[in-house]
Amino acid sequence: MTIRTAKVYDIIDGKAGSNVAMQGLSGLMGFPFTAVMDITVFFTHYGPMLNDIRAVYSRPPIGKDELRHIVKGCRQDLLADMVLDKLIGNIPILGLPANMICARAMTWRLGLLFGMLSARGDEINSEHVLLSVRLIQSLFPQTDSLLFKKPTVLTVEKLLSGVEDAEPETFSMKVQRALDQLAS
Repeated sequence: MTIRTAKVYDIIDGKAGSNVAMQGLSGLMGFPFTAVMDITVFFTHYGPMLNDIRAVYSRPPIGKDELRHIVKGCRQDLLADMVLDKLIGNIPILGLPANMICARAMTWRLGLLFGMLSARGDEINSEHVLLSVRLIQSLFPQTDSLLFKKPTVLTVEKLLSGVEDAEPETFSMKVQRALDQLAS
């Protein structure tokens, strides 16, 4: 395992742990606290996690254009998670662990996305975001959110090292090849 992979893994794992704690607390208080927390986490966890991971690869912090590409590429995943989280998360007793599991799953999915994009290079484009999201969804299907298992370091190493410093066309080909292999 590379030092970079270990750092990225630790960043994601740390953010996932604190997000689980925050979502758990909001789940105890119920709606509307859960909805407020879902919005807050973008500023307290996801944004800082993205730039922390980019720093591991000596990439500059993202700007509005890159953020727009990321949000556009993963908005369905974000919306599906929020809907699932809100539907199940407000059921007494079952809701609290559901909130916590969904928080961990989303943090890991976004962290892996941020890691792949940061490993690839400075610029972020919509095609790379969409391909990466598809690969992450294939590896960790949305239907398994409530059964989400934390990725192994080896899985993260394969994802990140396989695309590190890849030219844009090479990145697209590698991710598409991985998707094709998963489909067969």
